[in-house]
Amino acid sequence: MGELMLAAAGTAAAGFIVWGADPRRRAYGILLLPGISLAAGLFAWIILQFTPVVTSPSFYWLSWAIPVLTGPAAAVTAALAAGARRTARDKDELERILKL
Repeated sequence: MGELMLAAAGTAAAGFIVWGADPRRRAYGILLLPGISLAAGLFAWIILQFTPVVTSPSFYWLSWAIPVLTGPAAAVTAALAAGARRTARDKDELERILKL
């Protein structure tokens, strides 16, 4: 249960760090990237619990390390995908409104 708490706290904190580092963070809410990071990290933790990797003493550390790495990777991917698309859409909408 301890690795679940570590994975949840680590992935949520990493999601907030990715949100803070993103220059287009005003295009979406504050909880989008931490939520995506948390969901991806906990999904990876659940998948790892069904594999025999966690029962091996030499690979037990993977049950907390992989979720903490997959969470921020998902948050960075979401920031790159959602931020650029949302900024372009907002810019087009602003130009359309200003032409009226």
